[in-house]
Amino acid sequence: MCAMKAKAYCAANVRGNDEIIVGAFDLESEGLGGKILMMQWGVFGKVYHSMADNMVEQFLAFIMDYPSPVIWYAHFAQYDWRYFMSEFVRLGMDVQIHMRSDSAAYQITIKNKRGKKVVMRDSWALWPGTLKNLAESFCPELPKHEIDVAHFDPSNPEHVAYARRDVEILLCALPRLFALLHRHFGVQPSGTTAGTALKAWQSKIPAQTYFKGSVHNARELYIRSAYYGGLVFLTETNKVENAITVDRNSSYPASMCEFGVPSGSTYQTTEFQNDHMAIYTVRVRAPDGLVIPILPARNERGAMRWFRGEFITTVTNRELVFAANNGYKILEIIEGIAWEETIFPFNEIIQLCKEIRFKYAGLPEETLAKLMQNAIYGKFGSRRERLRVFAEHNATDEDFDGAEPYGDDGLWYIKKEFDEEMLCKPEWSVFITAHARLSLLQNAYSAGVENVLYGDTDSLTLRAGAEAAIDIGKEYGQWKIEKEWDVFRAIAPKVYSGRLKSGKFVAAAKGLPKKGVSDETKRELLEYGASRATVLSLDSLRLTLKNGVRPAQILTRASSTLAHSVNFERLPNGKVRPKIAS
Repeated sequence: MCAMKAKAYCAANVRGNDEIIVGAFDLESEGLGGKILMMQWGVFGKVYHSMADNMVEQFLAFIMDYPSPVIWYAHFAQYDWRYFMSEFVRLGMDVQIHMRSDSAAYQITIKNKRGKKVVMRDSWALWPGTLKNLAESFCPELPKHEIDVAHFDPSNPEHVAYARRDVEILLCALPRLFALLHRHFGVQPSGTTAGTALKAWQSKIPAQTYFKGSVHNARELYIRSAYYGGLVFLTETNKVENAITVDRNSSYPASMCEFGVPSGSTYQTTEFQNDHMAIYTVRVRAPDGLVIPILPARNERGAMRWFRGEFITTVTNRELVFAANNGYKILEIIEGIAWEETIFPFNEIIQLCKEIRFKYAGLPEETLAKLMQNAIYGKFGSRRERLRVFAEHNATDEDFDGAEPYGDDGLWYIKKEFDEEMLCKPEWSVFITAHARLSLLQNAYSAGVENVLYGDTDSLTLRAGAEAAIDIGKEYGQWKIEKEWDVFRAIAPKVYSGRLKSGKFVAAAKGLPKKGVSDETKRELLEYGASRATVLSLDSLRLTLKNGVRPAQILTRASSTLAHSVNFERLPNGKVRPKIAS
């Protein structure tokens, strides 16, 4: 592999707009979560490996002494980093752990006592697919090797070659991915897909355009109370022959372009607005015999729920109109806010993504464009509250303010912090998700509630023939036929199984990891409505900080059933309806 392949445009927050070097690392362990057997790393096309007792220390010494600015990547680095934490402490390094959720980190920055700073990133946070898929997409000349990783043998040359190949793939594939990102979007990658998508969007809006984020105050909290996720529902648990699953093409991007987002000044109102985007807190009553719920709500703990009966909720005026047209009674408008303008700030970036996807169908560019277009909207609704994890040995008195020890050894602390500078516009995410849900609901009601078996965010499973009421086509916002079922059974939200016309069994099984869902599992789900699997469960990086590195535990998991659902209940005839509001 030539050295030039190891260079690419990388994160602006490391060296401005300079070109930097991509490094890669990986390790092999005894089983899943056992002791380290081999550590491998590489840069500029050259791969190193070690099997010494101090292999992690050797790697850290290498990256701290490397003369050029490097970002060191591992694919699903959460696993590898588990073995680094005690070394960071032992070596007295300044450690900054950058979390993308309360349990997952996307970047770790370390600084040694001489002040040398090094950044390590999880490439999975940018390209959420398998390493095998990454190789197939960007360096097919370097296919991922396959061995029985549960019995890795560092004395076996074939196993050593397998381990080194994983590093070779990252060194070759990531620069090619970054080059595509720069060529088509003109930006360098951030640590996550969402962060990179935000940069790509910002690069495509006019230079004079400035979007001011929201202020963290009561109004922002009120807007966030109307921010809900996708609707997942089922209408019966019986087996149904001859069914069709349809999927909306680029549902969220289509909604962003078709309906726009609110902007400008807001004003309080209890008068219903038809010509402005608005959010209202209302008391409503769902129609008797409700099967597919339209209005989301929150329970006393703030969790999203789908109710029948009478309840209070905070939703957009667009949802209220559709609900009222389909039997909901709006009993009282308690409070509300409206925006003076509707704008369309995403049309250019979505159009670019669409052109790339159509031009490069089936190629890596298509996947990259799909990742970019689907990751933008959620960034504006991100929580300001972030979990900060830090080491006791390099903390200041200010760090400890409001922090709690994590674990019994006193080495690590956690604290919740607010990011006041974050570019938050939760009203944008509120309306984008609301319009996407409405598209699902409008098509479900158009097909006839009696013909709809299951729905999930941007897809519907219908009795065969009911798809005639759906706008089938290739454009964004149209629908495509995704699956044709010989027999289909919805079991619970995120749980279904069936046999396609081709004879293949397909299932989703919330509660079971994907690796535990075999063809036998799918058949059991179809026949009995439940299944179990024995799987290996590994501690998260955060839990590792608390308990140290522990081998994976063998657990038996059961698939979720309707009895676990907080939103739906089964009737004696197998039909399903939303639960009554408590």
